[in-house]
Amino acid sequence: MDYDLFINLFKYKATEKNTPLENYLTELFVYVLKILIDKKNEKIIELFKKHFDIPFCEDDFEKINIETQHEYWIEEKKRFARPDIQISINNDVYFIEVKVESELNQYEDIDQIQLYELIELPFPQKNKGVRTLTKYEINTKSKKFNINKHKVFWRQIYKLINKWKFNTDKLLIDNFLKFLEDNNMCKQERLSISANGLDNFYSLYNFLFENLSNFARKNSFTVVFEGSKDYFGFYIKKNNKACIWVGCYRDKSKNINIIVESNINIEDTTKLQKQLNRKNIPIIDNGFSSFNGAKCFGKISLLDLSKIETYELQEEKFNNWLNDNFIADVVNESYKIIGKYKKNK
Repeated sequence: MDYDLFINLFKYKATEKNTPLENYLTELFVYVLKILIDKKNEKIIELFKKHFDIPFCEDDFEKINIETQHEYWIEEKKRFARPDIQISINNDVYFIEVKVESELNQYEDIDQIQLYELIELPFPQKNKGVRTLTKYEINTKSKKFNINKHKVFWRQIYKLINKWKFNTDKLLIDNFLKFLEDNNMCKQERLSISANGLDNFYSLYNFLFENLSNFARKNSFTVVFEGSKDYFGFYIKKNNKACIWVGCYRDKSKNINIIVESNINIEDTTKLQKQLNRKNIPIIDNGFSSFNGAKCFGKISLLDLSKIETYELQEEKFNNWLNDNFIADVVNESYKIIGKYKKNK
C-alpha cells in the first residue's frame, strides 16, 4: 500500500477560516481501511457487510480499490459531484458521504445523496448507490437510500473496531479510536440540562430526530422538522400528510415538556377521541393542552429525561413513552380524519 497518510492529511491543514474535520477524518478512516485490506485482515469483511451493506469476501482483497474525493461531472444538473469515499470491488462502485457536524448539501431540487446517485460510470462499472457515515441523524429525499442498511454512525464504527484485538497496527488503531473519542463520536450524547437551560441544543435535535425516525420506520411513517423561534419539533407524516407534531414550545420554566399533538382541526378532537375509543385504545387524559389550544396526547418532561444517567436509558424511557401513549395509533386515526380535508395543514 502507499504510505501517504500524512501527505493526504496535510492537504486539509486548518486555517483561520476553516477546520476541515470531515475531510481529515475521512482520510484517517480510509487509511485504516487500507491497512486492514493490505494485511488481508478478515475484520474488514465484518465492517463492510455489517454496517455498509457492501458484499465483500476473502476473494475480494485483490479486487478492491478505495479513493477519496474523486470528482464527477453530472451533466443533467450541470454540477460536479465529489463523494468523500469511493469503494470499487470488481465493477461495483459504492459511494460513502462523510459528515460530522454538517448537514447534507442541498442543490435546488435534490440533495447530496441524490446527486451522487446520478453519477454515471464507464461500462462495465455500476453505481451501487450511496452510504452515509455521520455523527448525527441526517435526512435525505432519496427513494433509493435504504435508511436501515445504508446509514452508518461513527459511534457504530468505534464500537466495532474497539472490540477487535490487533496484534499489529495497534498503535495506529488506538490513535484513530482516541481521535473519535476526543471529538465525541464514540457514543450518543445524552440530554442534559443545567441552570442555564439545555446544555446542548443539537443533542435535543438529534435525540428527537433519531428516536422519532426509528419510531417512524417501524410504522411506515416519515419525519419532517417543523419549528420556529417559539417552538421546536417534528411532524410525523403518513402518506405525506402531517398527522401529529412532537416537540417543545418556548417556556420560561425549567420543566419544559416534549408533547404530542394531533394535526387535525381542534374542533375534530372529539371525533378523534371517539375513533380511538372504538378501537379500545386507552388514550391517557392528562388534562394538558398545547400552547395553541390543541389537545395533548402525550407529554414527557425534558428535565426528567435529563436526569437519566445514560443516553441508552434516556432512549428506552422515550420509546416506552411513545408506546405507552399509543402514539402510532394517534397517527393512524388522525390520518383518517386529515385524509378527508381538502387541504392538509
